[in-house]
Amino acid sequence: METLQTLERGMHALELIAKKHGQINVAQLAEQLGINRTIAYRITRTLSHLGYIKSNEQQHLELSSKVIDLYQCFERTIPASAQQVLNELSMQTQASACLVIAEGSDCVVIKTASAGATYLKINYELGSRHALGLAASGIALASTFPSQEQDSAAVHTARQLGYAYSEGALQAGVVGLFVPITHRHMAIGITNIGDIDKDKVLHAVLDAARTLS
Repeated sequence: METLQTLERGMHALELIAKKHGQINVAQLAEQLGINRTIAYRITRTLSHLGYIKSNEQQHLELSSKVIDLYQCFERTIPASAQQVLNELSMQTQASACLVIAEGSDCVVIKTASAGATYLKINYELGSRHALGLAASGIALASTFPSQEQDSAAVHTARQLGYAYSEGALQAGVVGLFVPITHRHMAIGITNIGDIDKDKVLHAVLDAARTLS
């Protein structure tokens, strides 16, 4: 696919600056992107001029508050009650709750809650991603799309049951139960360490999914 190289470099630079949390300078940015410093300086000056990055006291690069505007625009695509629903789901099930969305071939975390009083909590990082069809969250998301030949047995089962369950798929000892929100290509669910009593919590996750449908 043909891309605009300058824009692509700029976006990669912005992503890298975001991940480094104010611990990267222009020289390091150039090295990690595999470009010369002149180009790196032009990119960072442009991003700074547009208001998306700034330099701190150590002359390291960091995001500015303008990126919040971008997130707020994206957040308008998420059901307004999503955070409240997740908080209530976490409290009801005493587990960590999560809302994920499909982006290309990825399952992406867009909202989380850990309001339950469990001793051990699983905290998802916003924006973290893994493959569709992997773990309960990815399986539930994959089931929101029309059936395909390459779909796994787990995805077919999720379509039949209306939910997906997995054990240790992303992290040893972690179990997940997710319900698809089909027309939005989203899924909502819970994760816990050790075990989930499906009979006890499934109705709560199903109710949460219906609320966000």
